[in-house]
Amino acid sequence: MRDIRSTGTGHRARVALSGIIGADDLLGVEVVDRDGNVVGQLHDIMLDLRRNRIAYGVVELRQARDDGERLVAIPWNALFQDADADRFSINAPRDRIEQAPLRPAEMAANGLDGEVAVFAHHYFGTRPYWEHGVQLC
Repeated sequence: MRDIRSTGTGHRARVALSGIIGADDLLGVEVVDRDGNVVGQLHDIMLDLRRNRIAYGVVELRQARDDGERLVAIPWNALFQDADADRFSINAPRDRIEQAPLRPAEMAANGLDGEVAVFAHHYFGTRPYWEHGVQLC
């Protein structure tokens, strides 16, 4: 179990990252690179309502990038529940995650499955979820 957020009473809610849980319970969960180094925390979850899919996890980086940006969108199928079951991991080194090509502002302008989004999936070695034949996660 992991302390996720304040309940408003000064106590922290404890939520296991397994089974069916609310999206709010995932916000604030640590995100680590393939070596277990913390790169940030889950800031938001982006949904593709046209396809009824979770599309991206928005990670707030611990350190701002060279361009000052702290938020990067990671394809949801590139995020995995860590073996400790209380954080997410990405099978990539820290510097690659920090330089991810997709930012939430670009997604708003270009759509979830635009050219930038396709590049983001290839960047993390995942198949775009909207392509035919991709299994539902």
